Amino acid sequence: MTAARLRVGPSDGPTVADVLERAGGASRGLAGAAAEGRAFLNGLRARPGDVVAVGDELAVWPARRDAPGAPPVEVLARWGELLVASKPAALPTEPERRGTRSLVTEVAELLDLRDLPHAASRLDVGVSGAVLCATGARGTRHLAAMREAGRIARVYVGVALGRIEGSGTWDAPIGAARSRGGRSLPAVGGAGARDAATRYRAVASAGGGAAPATLLRLDPLTGRTHQLRVHAAHAGAPLLGDRDHGGARSVTTSSGRVIPLSRIALHALRVTVPDERGELCTALAPVPDELRDLWSALDGDGAAWEEVFPATLEAAPPPGAPSGI
Repeated sequence: MTAARLRVGPSDGPTVADVLERAGGASRGLAGAAAEGRAFLNGLRARPGDVVAVGDELAVWPARRDAPGAPPVEVLARWGELLVASKPAALPTEPERRGTRSLVTEVAELLDLRDLPHAASRLDVGVSGAVLCATGARGTRHLAAMREAGRIARVYVGVALGRIEGSGTWDAPIGAARSRGGRSLPAVGGAGARDAATRYRAVASAGGGAAPATLLRLDPLTGRTHQLRVHAAHAGAPLLGDRDHGGARSVTTSSGRVIPLSRIALHALRVTVPDERGELCTALAPVPDELRDLWSALDGDGAAWEEVFPATLEAAPPPGAPSGI
């Protein structure tokens, strides 16, 4: 897959949108590239309104719609310039360099937005659930202020390999450590480690023998990369499917059936944020069928999910409380 490269001429117009419109005409392949995050101006991702100069280079990557098995993106709630969208596990939150389908490009297309929305946090590929976004400069400033004030709260649910009981707080500091494959991955006590805190509650257990599993509610109190995944692994119960942090690649049921894991068993269930009037706004992203089916296959009680949901309805944290990621 290669990019189309355009050299800006004297009559192409003052902005990226003008250049692409002139080059692409009615073709969304070029004309809509900046709104979809596929256009790069002199090597940097371009927005439609970015100003161009004669001689500048625009690289436009073709759209790719190849996230296998990814269901459609859904906008769960919208409050002015704030919204919450539900990200399928197979999608990245933001577009990759080559125009891969992403949550924010799908939201922009659904709502016919000229610019890509700004995601307040990123869910990794393999993780599903609610993502808080801003659709304009005012909304972006508001989210930044709410994050600084500790007014954004998130609740996750995950399925971990191992037996965890009760509730508490994981507070091991998280930094970066080099993996065996040469990549630098977040790890407890790695280089540049920073304080991190995650509240956890064991909702239910499943399985038995050598491979028990635990359904967890997880509330991040800080926003470190891979925080929930790292903390669960450090507690001796890596999330199922989380290969980067010791999670199983497959599970074997009590009947001997082997289930390959194509995603991480982690889902962003709820996000709460005050809107610009100060009113608390909450959105819930339903747990996807593949996680419910996995839990059932492990002989988990389906009623356990109902024990998670009521616990997500308490009030959001007061001003100054730590925020989630």
